[in-house]
Amino acid sequence: MSRKATTHVDEVTAEMQQLEKALRFARSNLSADITAQRLLILIGVFFHEGLSQRELLSFLDSTSVTALSRNIADLSSLTTKKLPGPGLLELRADPLNLRVKRVFLTTKGRRFMRRWIAASMA
Repeated sequence: MSRKATTHVDEVTAEMQQLEKALRFARSNLSADITAQRLLILIGVFFHEGLSQRELLSFLDSTSVTALSRNIADLSSLTTKKLPGPGLLELRADPLNLRVKRVFLTTKGRRFMRRWIAASMA
């Protein structure tokens, strides 16, 4: 294998290890049903807080509107099954267009993201 190919494999392996570490952290701090897709949604909201669900989709590769809506609900205080959720995200109506819902981290969501970032740097 060429040096360039070996470097690329090493980079991909490091990214996969980071994802595994992130999933373990989230599952141990939140819930066993946290998925990689839900982590990506949390990251998307963290960096683009206040976007509508449709706007947020542009930052999430291969996520459908339906999957995004379901996962946002399951990361909110009340899940799609009407059970208590982790309360990391909340939807707020856009004051200029009440049909549009904007996605925000809750205080608990911000705390989780700060702890996750700190744990990732350790």
